[in-house]
Amino acid sequence: MNILQHCEAFRRLLAVLSIVLPLLAMGGAHAAVQDGAPERLDHRRWLSADGGPSQVGAIAHGADGYLWLGTNDSLVRFDGLRFRPQAPEARGAPVIVSSLLARGEALWVGLRSGGVAPLRPGRALARECGPGAPGGVVFGLAQDRRGALWAAAGDGLARRLDGAWRRFGPAQGFDDGGAHAVFVDRDGVLWAASERRLYYLRDGADRFVDAGLALEGAGQIAQAPDGALWLSERHGSRLHRVMPGSGTQATTRIDAPATALAFDAAGGLWIGLMGRGLLHVARPDGLAALAGATRFTAQQGLSSDFVSKLHADGAGNLWVGTNAGLDRFRPRILAPAAFPAGAQNLALAAGDDGSLWGGPRVGTALRLQDGRVQALAMPAPVDSAMRDADGAVWMAGPAGIWRSRGARLERVAGLPAAGARARVRAMARDAQGRLWVSLDKAGLFRHAAGRWERMPASSTRDSQRMPVSALAAPDGWLWFGYRDGLLEARRGGETLRWTTDIGHVTALAHHAGRTWIGGQHGLAWVEAGRLRRLPLPDDGMFDNVYAIVPVDGGAGAGLWLHARAGIFQLEAAELGRALDTPGYRLRYRSFDALGGLANDPHQVLPLPTAVRGGDGRLWFSTSGGVASLDPARLPPAEPGPVAAIEAVSVDGAEVSLASPLSLGPEAQRIAIDYTAPSLDAPERLSFRYRLDGFDTRWLDAGRARQAIYTGLAPGDYRFRLVALNKDGVPSPHEAVFVFRVTQAFYRHPLFLLGAGLSLLAAMWLAYRAAARRAAERVRDRLHERHRERERIARELHDTLLQGVHGLVLRFQAAADMLPPEMPARAHMEQALARADAVLVEGRDRVRELRGGPADTRELHEALASAGDELAAQGGTRFVFVTAGTPRAMQPAILDEVHRIGHEALRNACAHARAGQVSVELAYRRAAFILTVTDDGIGIDPSWLAGPGRPGHWGLRGMRERAERIGARLDIQGAGQKNTRGTRVVLTLPARIAYRRRRGAP
Repeated sequence: MNILQHCEAFRRLLAVLSIVLPLLAMGGAHAAVQDGAPERLDHRRWLSADGGPSQVGAIAHGADGYLWLGTNDSLVRFDGLRFRPQAPEARGAPVIVSSLLARGEALWVGLRSGGVAPLRPGRALARECGPGAPGGVVFGLAQDRRGALWAAAGDGLARRLDGAWRRFGPAQGFDDGGAHAVFVDRDGVLWAASERRLYYLRDGADRFVDAGLALEGAGQIAQAPDGALWLSERHGSRLHRVMPGSGTQATTRIDAPATALAFDAAGGLWIGLMGRGLLHVARPDGLAALAGATRFTAQQGLSSDFVSKLHADGAGNLWVGTNAGLDRFRPRILAPAAFPAGAQNLALAAGDDGSLWGGPRVGTALRLQDGRVQALAMPAPVDSAMRDADGAVWMAGPAGIWRSRGARLERVAGLPAAGARARVRAMARDAQGRLWVSLDKAGLFRHAAGRWERMPASSTRDSQRMPVSALAAPDGWLWFGYRDGLLEARRGGETLRWTTDIGHVTALAHHAGRTWIGGQHGLAWVEAGRLRRLPLPDDGMFDNVYAIVPVDGGAGAGLWLHARAGIFQLEAAELGRALDTPGYRLRYRSFDALGGLANDPHQVLPLPTAVRGGDGRLWFSTSGGVASLDPARLPPAEPGPVAAIEAVSVDGAEVSLASPLSLGPEAQRIAIDYTAPSLDAPERLSFRYRLDGFDTRWLDAGRARQAIYTGLAPGDYRFRLVALNKDGVPSPHEAVFVFRVTQAFYRHPLFLLGAGLSLLAAMWLAYRAAARRAAERVRDRLHERHRERERIARELHDTLLQGVHGLVLRFQAAADMLPPEMPARAHMEQALARADAVLVEGRDRVRELRGGPADTRELHEALASAGDELAAQGGTRFVFVTAGTPRAMQPAILDEVHRIGHEALRNACAHARAGQVSVELAYRRAAFILTVTDDGIGIDPSWLAGPGRPGHWGLRGMRERAERIGARLDIQGAGQKNTRGTRVVLTLPARIAYRRRRGAP
């Protein structure tokens, strides 16, 4: 043997010793550890630095699920995750809680400053006062079978019955003044301890009896499962044990004053010490059992060695209050295996004889049976393990393929040359005894008759070159799972393939005629050649499934999954419902969120990570070690958590929880804090909520415990909350908070309607005012034009016409002086006649300039007279009609109306060849309408569209006059609305046409 071989042998010897020596030490230590000792329990602590309380001197578990803590500055409510101080009776006043008692829906608080205060929902603490109420420090509280509340206070013993307090003293057999402990045992006997004596009061009796036990400052009283009472002393270091009925008493000394006593659900005694931590006695059948007590101190993780209070709740938790924080101990469902501490992420296989085989990454392969660990010959690392149909255990790694022979492992073969340094991803042994081995990046190989054979690849993709999981089913099929969802089944020369949507296929199992497939994104199964996916919650809990373990019969029947998030049980009944009912929401149970598997699905893990042993126990391998549970001894399923709304704040200010709550329109941000008490696994709770009136569906909030809404519109709202525990079981009832956001007066529909009407009225008034001003401007322009025409008429009459008339007279006088026979006289007579005609025409023009009719009556007469005259000249029949009550019109308007009407009449009589011409004057409230109608030949439409008939100015003049006075002129000729004749309609708004009456607006 050369030196290299010696070195290699020495290295292997050291490796074996590194495993064996810790195992021997562990075996000796294991024998000394009691069942239920603190070291074997799940322990968690909350310190003040972590947001927890300090100086915890009182603990009570309320019916509402909360844990109530009495501290040196406040009463604190704990939901398992958050600590919430309660408001004192006066702002700024400290609340030092010395004792707590939760019975039914009531919580009674004993105060260090004296007195008892009941805690009522939505109200601050306020102590009860009155005759007989305790006024000193309240050391303890108890409730008897009649519902009476007893308070052990520094100033005496008091009872509260039917709302009235009563003191008990020497007259009732309680001889000492102050009381320091009070307790009601299982038989209804009330025990009360003073500073120096112990007394008891039987149920229904009126007088206390001295128990005959001398004390040095009584502490706390607790009752053991065997009925014995244990009593501690605050000043001395003694413990007393009293057996009711027989009167047997025993006393012993311990190494520190006992400040607290409690018995857990398993019957173990817990003793809190002043400065010495905790003592645990598994079987407290007498004081002699204290000799075997297990101690747990701050060195092992206790928040402090100064223990003030112990409390065992109904869920099996033991709570420890210290001067530095709060601790919780509870039994572990998963029991750690006896493998060494460094054995993590083992490939597991279970033997038929109840043994457990594990292949670690460091050291050698291990075998566990009956609590004893055996180191095997196969060196690490071990990548894969399995048990074949014959019950043999196989392990594989770089050291080759190994098989069990009894309690040993023997090497069968080395890895094929193509994958000599590769990691073994999966193994399976077919019905012919051939071994199938998948090597990382090398492919799939088959070993038979001492030779390796490379099997053809199932896919051309590099990621699917080799399987990552394998299974030999009882029906002879070999199943292989690949990356990217490829699933393959082989038997003989037949090969079947499926593509799944669960990602990498990392786990395979056969159960009840179905092949189950676990992967990166959930679970599926194949039955009768059909692949289907199991409807699991899409919350990430079932991502990265690395092991599927079927269990038949018993309470644990169904499928057990080992996933990244932990261990889950899918009960057989639930699986049946999910398989038969489309869309069924499958329920599950989870056991400790230890997980420990890789978050990265591409990371290679030794497989499988979970197996079922020959004794029925389930074994799970994680990064924290190997643990087991017995599926036949599962705790009852937890009920749904009780959802509760803790606080509501509006724009940062907390408001009352009184429902319904009315919020002002100025509310912008509404924050709703909610919770669900869970003292076991608060971090695994999830929540769903919905705000009726805003949300259209339920929102999955996950582990968040606050809902925020901003900018809610006015209206009624209903906030609904549901909590789900770690198994997905919802709350039995919704937590509801009703509120409304009131409407701002300036947003109210009636206000908006009134504002709109007011705006419309203002706009209408503004329009009226603008129209009135426009009409006034038109009237002013018309009046100014009328006055200018009158001035021109006067000037022409007084100057030109008078001067021409004077010249005519003088020429007439000169003509008269000439003889009649002279030709010059004849010419002058002709010129004078022409001058007379000019004067007549000039007067007519001046009369036209001075205006038309002076009032409405004259307008009627002028148009009627003009119509009769023109109709007589043309042989046409004329009709004049008025409608409505005639009203006084503006003078300038009268003149323009007269001229437009006269022009329309002249055109109808001169050019229309009409048989009848009619004029209608309509005096309406909103407008004045002049209508001139004939039944003649009509007007050419081309003349209506343009400036009118070429060489004629009648139509243009009518339009210009109508435009000047702000009127609308409509001329309808043949070929438009009427089949024959012409219709001229002049419309003037009333505000322009009519004169305003006195007093009119």
